[in-house]
Parts: sequence; C-alpha cells; structure tokens
Amino acid sequence: MEFRFGLYGAGNLGLSIAAALHNAGETFVGVSDTDPVAARRGADLLRCPVLPAPSLASEATALLFAVPDDRIASLYEELRDFINPKSLLVHFSGALTSEVFEVPLRLSAHPAQTFPYPRLGKDVFKDVYFALEGTKQAIAFFRPVLERTDARTFIISQKEKPLYHAMCIFASNLVVGLLKYSDDIGLSLGLSEEERRGSITRLALETVCNAAESGSLEDALSGPLVRGDKETILKNLESLEGSPDQKRLYRLLSRRLLDVARQRGVPEKKLKEIEELLL
Repeated sequence: MEFRFGLYGAGNLGLSIAAALHNAGETFVGVSDTDPVAARRGADLLRCPVLPAPSLASEATALLFAVPDDRIASLYEELRDFINPKSLLVHFSGALTSEVFEVPLRLSAHPAQTFPYPRLGKDVFKDVYFALEGTKQAIAFFRPVLERTDARTFIISQKEKPLYHAMCIFASNLVVGLLKYSDDIGLSLGLSEEERRGSITRLALETVCNAAESGSLEDALSGPLVRGDKETILKNLESLEGSPDQKRLYRLLSRRLLDVARQRGVPEKKLKEIEELLL
C-alpha cells in the first residue's frame, strides 16, 4: 500500500525519520510545525509544502506525530475532525501506547536511538531497532516501510510498553546517571573536567563497543570481578566509605555481575568470598 505522508514536528527526531523514509522512496505531501523556520527546513528537505495542521491532516493518508510526548494526544484531539478515519497514524514515543489515537490504523514505532541532532546521513537507520506496538493492520502496513530504510523491527504489546521503555531508560538515560556518579568521584580526586570526562567517557565507550562487537554483554566485562580479585574489590569498597550512594551502587551492580563472572570461569570459592563483601 502506498501512503501520502504528512509530518507533524520537524525537530531532530521528525526530520531524521522523515528524511530516511523520503530517501527510501516515500512521498510527503506536507510538513507542519509551530516553528516556521523548522517547518520550512523540513519542507525543503522533503520537497513538499508547509501546510497548516488541519490541511495536512486532510491531505495525507499517513500522519507521523514526531512531537513531544505531552503534545501527541492534544494535537490529535485538535485534528481528529480533519483526519480521515482510514489514515495511518504513527507516533514515536517510547512511553505512550498507540491508544492515544482512536483510529483503526494506529501505531507507536519507537527507535532504540537518540536524536541530539537531525540524523540525515546515508544509512542512518541501518540496523536500528524499532519497537512496534499497535493494531495488526497498522503494523503490517508500516513495518515494510521502516524496513526499506534498513531498520530492524520487533513487536511488543500495549501491556509490555512501559516495561520496554524502562529497558531503554536503563540502557540510555541511567547510563548518564552512572557516569555522573563516576564523575563525582573524579571531582573528589581533584581531577579537572577535561581529565574526568576524557577518562570516564573513553572507558564507557570502549566497554559499549566491546559489547557491540563481540555480540555479548558477558564478553565485555573486564576488571576485578572477572579476575576473581577479592582484594581489589575490598579496596574499592573501603575507598567509597565517604560516598555512600556510590558504595551501594557498586555493591548492587557487582552482585548482578557475579553470574557473568561465573560464566567466564571464575572459581566458585572466589565468587562466594566476593559475594560476602557485596552484601
């Protein structure tokens, strides 16, 4: 089925997804954004006009809601009288389900990717996973469209959406929190911002790259746990006496990694001794 796409929200996410679809051969009939400069940029990129929001709802047969989460439902309510009930409606929120739209062809398509800026290069979505949640027919229509951008997809249920979003928060937002805890320790050591960020981000990047390249989170683990080095872990814990939050987090995350160390061949006796330190 061929769609006439309309884009609401010409920000970083909206431009990235719309450009990828356009490059894959999809047709856009218009762009709408409360920021006229952003709307003009999107229209130029997609080679289509800037349209008022109601006109775009009437013209397009597939509407992409690439606006902030707290704007999706209200924008839909403003436009529902102009939307063809047979149109496909898609939003890209990780937290909201497709039920913000009261139409048969409704879908949420959340990319496991961040958009600090518009990603407009070639193969932007190659091997990027989209979590699809919505009606069967909407998924059947939009899944092939996404996959023409070389993206990958999987399906989750409406009930699973909050837990899926929590998974993404752990893998993205909370990583920043973990880095901030590390940064606080560096600050207490008197390291400059350049020294802290250079050390911390390099280590984090190498670890994530190792996990991606090896295809295994377990193989990315290095350090005292995977060596069964009880003495180093004890020294780490003692050094964190003045940092109770970091000490609790060190213990919590290390306990989660005991099974990984076991899989990597650390003797059970050493693991038992380390586990006692982490209680």
